[in-house]
Amino acid sequence: MRQKLFLFAIILLAVSCKKTTSVYQVHEVDCINKAEVTVKGVPVDAKLPLDIRDIAVCDSFLIVTGHDDEARLTVYSSDWKYLDRFCFIGRARNEFLYDPSMVSGQILRDADGNALIPLVDGLESVKVMDLQQSLKTGKTTISTESHYKPYKEAVIIDEFGTKTLKNDIEFVFIDNDTRHQFEWCRPMTMNGTIQIDPYYAIMNDTTVIKRVDTYSLFDEEQFKFILGDLYKHPSRNLIIFPLSLIDYILVFDLDKDKISAIHQQGLLSFDDELPRVDFSTTHFGRAVCTESFFMVLYYARDINKPELMFFDWDGKFLQSVKLDTKVYRIAFDERSRILYGVDSENDRIISYDLSFMNI
Repeated sequence: MRQKLFLFAIILLAVSCKKTTSVYQVHEVDCINKAEVTVKGVPVDAKLPLDIRDIAVCDSFLIVTGHDDEARLTVYSSDWKYLDRFCFIGRARNEFLYDPSMVSGQILRDADGNALIPLVDGLESVKVMDLQQSLKTGKTTISTESHYKPYKEAVIIDEFGTKTLKNDIEFVFIDNDTRHQFEWCRPMTMNGTIQIDPYYAIMNDTTVIKRVDTYSLFDEEQFKFILGDLYKHPSRNLIIFPLSLIDYILVFDLDKDKISAIHQQGLLSFDDELPRVDFSTTHFGRAVCTESFFMVLYYARDINKPELMFFDWDGKFLQSVKLDTKVYRIAFDERSRILYGVDSENDRIISYDLSFMNI
């Protein structure tokens, strides 16, 4: 009898020690290797900047960041006719100290509906470019500048002196306002000691509106797998976080204060004993969000021919296609139903006609 009670206690202890992600809802879906069609890409026939970094679609314009002499952002019409170039390197208010980067392709709007493009200037500030006014005047027009800094600092004092460490954070703007941000910070460890605790937060500039210690969601071993970028719904405070090292997409519904996840059924999960991180295999990549669905690249099966998966905002898998070229950054023109992808290895942009899809 005592042996049975002892065995029962051991089982209870094992169950209680098992890692769990029950604090958020997980949608188990079957989405990998479901593409029945491979879409053939066509290289864009236009004079493009060198070292193409990113691409975005804004109304009837195409925005490309890269190197065009001293300019870093080039604007084209929807049929790839060159219009103008902006964002020059310099120290003026409408210039950039570093190569500006877009915030996950986000386009904001002013009170009149004009397009505003947030551009990060070397992690030191965010400058918001007024696209219509820039095209009208032929000069880079900065509507506002935010000194929001997308990193956290930790000051370390040891026998070698004092040093400041910077930990980059992922962020997007919410409420159509560059003063409001959602940010995600991973833990920073040095010499076996955590210097910066992980969290996610809703910010009003430097003021914290809400902050959640994400150790309530993941433990230290699980955090090693949590890398990726944040993407926001065009009008709602819905944010997706496709993970690049494991088959999960985290979904944050800020208005409902709810977190959920999309996971490929049957594959490695956060409830399993996680192996050593394999940084050589990329799972989910870049994403694009529309009002009714989002699409995300998936590389783990074939990095040279990634799958493009489509999900609705309830976490339901809709369909997928394969792309015939390895692209990284993507943008989607909802009017023409054309997807654009940056082929970084060959410094070109590939177009994919998705008008045949029922999305």
